[in-house]
Amino acid sequence: MGRKLVVELADGTRQFLEQVPADNELQLQEQLKRYPELLPLGELGLVGPAVVVGRESSLDSGRVDLVLLGNGGDLALVEFKTGPQNPDFRECLAQLLDYGSDLWGMSLEDFETRVAQQYFNGPYCPQGTVPIDASLEQVLTSAWGTAVDDPVDWRERLQAQLRDGAFHYVAVAQRFTPSVLRTLQYLNSAMKSSRFSAVELVRFKGADHAAFEARFMAGAEPVKGPTGTSKTALAGVDELLASIIDDEYRHCLQDLFEALLNLDGLTVYWGTTGCSLRVAIPNRSPLSVGWIFPPGPPRWMGLTDVTLGWYEDASGLDLSGSGRAALDDYSRRLAALPGASEAKPAVIRGWTLAPGAVVSNAVHLEAAVRSVVAALLETD
Repeated sequence: MGRKLVVELADGTRQFLEQVPADNELQLQEQLKRYPELLPLGELGLVGPAVVVGRESSLDSGRVDLVLLGNGGDLALVEFKTGPQNPDFRECLAQLLDYGSDLWGMSLEDFETRVAQQYFNGPYCPQGTVPIDASLEQVLTSAWGTAVDDPVDWRERLQAQLRDGAFHYVAVAQRFTPSVLRTLQYLNSAMKSSRFSAVELVRFKGADHAAFEARFMAGAEPVKGPTGTSKTALAGVDELLASIIDDEYRHCLQDLFEALLNLDGLTVYWGTTGCSLRVAIPNRSPLSVGWIFPPGPPRWMGLTDVTLGWYEDASGLDLSGSGRAALDDYSRRLAALPGASEAKPAVIRGWTLAPGAVVSNAVHLEAAVRSVVAALLETD
């Protein structure tokens, strides 16, 4: 017997809905195209609102059912399967991997032309939802707003994924068998940077109403923050560490990353060169509390090596009093560390530490980040 729902209507009456098969695969696709927020984004490692940037998008190996961008630029490929049979699932998984290989190595400009613009200007994009000749940047800015407070913006994040082939692969079906779910678990364990998930999308129907439910069934390990997982973050760590010649500094950073990746509420968010440390503050977008770059020339805003702090321009931060107090305490702790120098750009309220200072203050750096994350998560 299928699951049942009780719907309480505005007039006080109730209606029972019972799980029934979808009419066809298209019916499921339409629901996710219109309402991508129906997906369990957090469990998939995505931040909402997600934006549909492709549907039936033509790639070299075929047409991908849905292409989504999570807030911040995480790319998800979604494929629908019709039944629980293993052969059907294997075909679905093979298609997803084929699509990933098509996108792997693609430039951001090619992605916009071949995927986003094809969708925005094609028959599958709902009329009136995207202005005529709108660019990918305009569509995403409309959905997420503008943000210049972090070097790892959606462009940087998307470019890194296209370069590395590190995508979110999502299989959607009305039902999955235990062997299928185990296969997904194996892929998540064996593959370093990509993430494989299964979502059960079912239909409920009553006398006068219908409903759809999307339920996360299997995927990578639990999410440590608002986006990504420790599994995907490790891929960026390996590349950064490989660029460091100094053994002591390399081992110190490795220990620091291992501690941060297991810190609830904090996400290590990777771009093409470095990363930002973001806290999932309730009721607002994630806040970056630090940046780490490989040795070399100054990066965004002239930052180098390890800088802990936050971005704040003349418009200030949308934080409560307790949140502001947490940041002020964070800054005081960092300022007291030997070798810490005030970050050069005025909009960065933080402190930069060269490799030697990172090594000598490693324990205190970890403690400062832990403290500010815990305090920010408790802000009202």
